[in-house]
Amino acid sequence: MVTSLLAKLGRAEESARQECAELARQMEQLQERMAAARRRLERLSIAREELTALEADGEPVGPEAGKPAGSGSETAGQAEVHQERPVLRGLRKDAVVLLASSEEPLRARDVVRALGQRDARGQVEGMRARLKRLVADGWLIEREQGLFAVASGVNGFAGEGGAATS
Repeated sequence: MVTSLLAKLGRAEESARQECAELARQMEQLQERMAAARRRLERLSIAREELTALEADGEPVGPEAGKPAGSGSETAGQAEVHQERPVLRGLRKDAVVLLASSEEPLRARDVVRALGQRDARGQVEGMRARLKRLVADGWLIEREQGLFAVASGVNGFAGEGGAATS
């Protein structure tokens, strides 16, 4: 009788081991899918934000969008073309103002909380995408991975209709 119980216990243990292995495989697949979904969400968020800004400015959307007139390749001796930072609106403007008034660099989660938004993963990831775009636009710097601060030379900010100062 003891041997039949040990055999049943052994089968149950092997079944549980197989279930754990299957669940671990499924979890790994879900993590990969989640990472891909987050990357897509970040790209879509940036695209929507940029198209909204371009539409509000009345700028054309296409391959030449975002390039100031005459910003083609320059040869030696030509004057450098000054490229202004994009005008800030909405959460991008709020984030720059917040970071300009902060005494230390902040993480995306801190910016979301300070702006009174829901501290949810989607909100934080969306803000991180905005902050990285602001880095690319020259408004912010990323001092180290995930720590954002106002870029040097940003003395003011371009709100709606305002000009960027550097």
